[in-house]
Amino acid sequence: MAETAHPVHKLIWKHFHFSGNQRPIPWGSSMRYTRDRLGKLFADAGYTKGAEIGVRKGKFSRVLLKANPGLHMLCVDPWAPYGGRKYTKEKQDHIFEVCQENLKPYADRVTYIRKTSMEAVKDIDKEFLDFVFIDGNHLFDFAMEDIIHWSRRVRSGGIVSIHDFHYGSNVEVVEAVMAYTRANHIDPWYVTKESQPTAYWVKP
Repeated sequence: MAETAHPVHKLIWKHFHFSGNQRPIPWGSSMRYTRDRLGKLFADAGYTKGAEIGVRKGKFSRVLLKANPGLHMLCVDPWAPYGGRKYTKEKQDHIFEVCQENLKPYADRVTYIRKTSMEAVKDIDKEFLDFVFIDGNHLFDFAMEDIIHWSRRVRSGGIVSIHDFHYGSNVEVVEAVMAYTRANHIDPWYVTKESQPTAYWVKP
């Protein structure tokens, strides 16, 4: 496990109380630590450039910004209509307004990118980010596409994280993460302990 030599792994072990060299992967803490704990981890790691893909009302971006005064966030979401009457243009415009209101205290540290994930990623330089938090379309093809392309925007020693690592209707994140980590020999990688876990790993 050459990756474990990176000090970020030791920070992860400290924040999530891992003892090292656990098996099998992914590593899951015996204690209930949610994704909110990632905010403090990113702050302690000195991360200042992050992106959330799939922001909706901005609640988790707010958690990250509050935990880390030095952080600037790229908030990527098309806020576009889908699902017929469920999310019309008017409803999505309103959700975007709610997001802006939620993040108003951190407005000088937020850049909104109202594009689809694959449209937005083209404008971001490779290895520009310290971390990415992916919470977009949860079907396999979309989740895999997000992991592949946004991982390339994260620098070595940064963290790639993806929400909703669980089984459910129209949720195929587990399959995408398992395939990616296996194909790219990611070892170790980690999962938070909550009803809708987040999988995450250190970029080699």
